[in-house]
Amino acid sequence: MIDKNIAVLCGGWSEERLISLKSGESVYKCLKENGYRVSKIDVKTAVEAFNKELYSEFDLVFILLHGRGGEDGEIQKFFEENDIIFTGSSSQSSKITMNKIKTKEIWKKNNIKTPEYFIYKENFEIDNLSLFEKWVIKPNLEGSSNGISFYNNFEGKDNFQKKINLAKRYDDSVLIERFIPGKEITVPIINKRCLRPIHIIPEGEFYDFEAKYVSSKTKYLEYLIGSEKLETLNNLVIKAYEIVGAENWGRIDIIYDGEDYFFIELNSVPGMTETSLVPKSSDLSGISYLELLESIMFDALAKEA
Repeated sequence: MIDKNIAVLCGGWSEERLISLKSGESVYKCLKENGYRVSKIDVKTAVEAFNKELYSEFDLVFILLHGRGGEDGEIQKFFEENDIIFTGSSSQSSKITMNKIKTKEIWKKNNIKTPEYFIYKENFEIDNLSLFEKWVIKPNLEGSSNGISFYNNFEGKDNFQKKINLAKRYDDSVLIERFIPGKEITVPIINKRCLRPIHIIPEGEFYDFEAKYVSSKTKYLEYLIGSEKLETLNNLVIKAYEIVGAENWGRIDIIYDGEDYFFIELNSVPGMTETSLVPKSSDLSGISYLELLESIMFDALAKEA
């Protein structure tokens, strides 16, 4: 595989551009230092990205575009139509998993626990929220915790609408999801294998943009449970991963309330800096950063063989 010519595709035009550049730089640097023929491609617009000639000399494109354009199936569809081999899930699966509401609908139908939710529409009845004390308001098609806020059902219509408007800055479609108090856990999946789960302990109310990318006070611990319980969790994760058609690699975020695991969302192109969650989990699993990247690339190439 070291003879293959690899493109690391990063940047993009979404709200997650800067994070994507960091992911791309980390992967590019690791592959370069280990003898790979690799180029880093920073695309700033869709016109740049959807240019077949840009990829003509490469055997594989390692997609590290986060957010719109990179995780929503658009670049994947372009690559599929032009017979360009790429890492990650198919266009159809990427389109599903970028859509939090669609993902939750599929999980719910397949008996994967996910928090109760509403889809915001004009003239939404705020009395619906009296079912539970606290809710999370989030844009449907957005990542990196952009536009997320919490609503307590005693706050009133004005505060509710302010929080809806915050989410709408990022997407017209808004998800109102029951807040589940508990442990924030994430499980990466590489080639249908779960890596070690990570327990995330942010300093603030939840694992927001600040906690993910700025704060040095966020704690990342190995989620330690017995082997039988771990097997049960991993089986749930693989089921949740496969029923939305995900493949090659990804990461699922979960809340454990002490009794049940509630599946929140699936990231089809997670962060890949050496301090990101997937590499942290890989390290706990005894897999080096280079081995992690090679496993993803090998699987992507093998699918097309």
